Amino acid sequence: MVDKKQETRLTENVPRDELDLLIREATASVETDLTLEDEGWINLSGATGDVITGQERISNIKLSRLYATKDPMGKQAIRLWTDYTFGTGITWQSEDEKVKGALESFWGSRANQAVLSARGQRKSSDKLLIDGEVFFAIFLGANGTATIRWIDPLEITDFITDPDDKENIRYYERSWTDTQFKPHKDYYCSHTNPKDEGCPNSLGFPVKATQENVLVYHLPANTTAQRGNPLLLPALIWMKYNTRFLASRIAVMLALAKFAWRTKVKGGQTAADAIKAKTHEQEIAAGSHLVENLGSDTTPIKTETGASAAYQDGRMIKLMICAAVGIPEQYFGDISIGNLATAKTVELPMMKMFQSYQAIWNDTYQDIDEIILEHNGISPDKWYIDRDFPKIAPEDILQAATALSQILNVLPALGDSDDVKQLALLSLGVNDPSEVLDQLAKEAKTNPEVALARALRQFRESITKKE
Repeated sequence: MVDKKQETRLTENVPRDELDLLIREATASVETDLTLEDEGWINLSGATGDVITGQERISNIKLSRLYATKDPMGKQAIRLWTDYTFGTGITWQSEDEKVKGALESFWGSRANQAVLSARGQRKSSDKLLIDGEVFFAIFLGANGTATIRWIDPLEITDFITDPDDKENIRYYERSWTDTQFKPHKDYYCSHTNPKDEGCPNSLGFPVKATQENVLVYHLPANTTAQRGNPLLLPALIWMKYNTRFLASRIAVMLALAKFAWRTKVKGGQTAADAIKAKTHEQEIAAGSHLVENLGSDTTPIKTETGASAAYQDGRMIKLMICAAVGIPEQYFGDISIGNLATAKTVELPMMKMFQSYQAIWNDTYQDIDEIILEHNGISPDKWYIDRDFPKIAPEDILQAATALSQILNVLPALGDSDDVKQLALLSLGVNDPSEVLDQLAKEAKTNPEVALARALRQFRESITKKE
């Protein structure tokens, strides 16, 4: 980070024993922080399960929340994942009127906007990425109504499963404190246990739901165990050292900038004090002339900052953060290392990553919608919902329009398909294609001439082709 001359200047006043002690302490600290496994931390002879203990999981969530809020790298990583996945929010449609009515009542309810609006969708994504898991509490009301809320993962203290099947979660134990600072312990039915089929907990005591008509849906991430892990977990240590590295660089720069000029004075201490009294801490206008006699010689101090080497050192730390969150380095403020060719190359893995993340959320919202549809007594054979996420990367509108036109020339009947129309509207950047399609359908019903004109146009096109 600094050259030999700098190191000599910065350490020449530090006793050798003290300097060795500082270096040993720094080395020991780094080695301890970067150790991933060690005998005594992981009991290889113990029972199988998550290698992260319950207390470590709580610490990881709190650290992730801190770095996602205050660290620029952590904040940018979470923002990019949510922006690329949700954009302006998802849209959906259904051909069944009962399904459409039940879901419009649920998704459009003012009480549910905090969770289900575009703002709520983004917040749910942020929660999953930062905490590593999201718990949705679905309160089933009368006449098919339902309200959805989040539960803080730190409040979920235990999973009660089928004794013979750990994947079959029956209940979630929640220890929480209300706004009046009154402690509570409740058991909620899992969404896979809507009939409240009781079972014993790990101590053998029978468990039944303490809250009626409430189902909890759990979405974990970045894990092979029951509990999820934050996206930033592998990057936390590197973000900490990135902060320390930059703080050290700032300290070096401030130290080097403390003295900018060197003045040699002929004479004793009296002459030196006289020159110092005239120039020390005096504000001097830019472009001023310094008039000296042969008794003094003022020259600027040349300082080597070692910025080039420091840049490479800092980049190595940044690359570890990039690898942890799956996003290339040009997305973290340094566009000088990227170009169009490399962007297309590195964006393919990102596309696959965000498409997978969209698929996870699509399954989640499908499961939640099915809970609502079942609560409304709608037959499972009508539960299909066409759900669309925003495009991860913008498409060339002209290219998309040309391709769509060529397809319709070969298969003109596709022009009447709502799916094709929705795809065309999404390609044009329409945020809510379902609303536009509904307006077109209403216009066709109220103005039969529109439908007649469309039929005549298709008839003329077919006659022209035959000729």
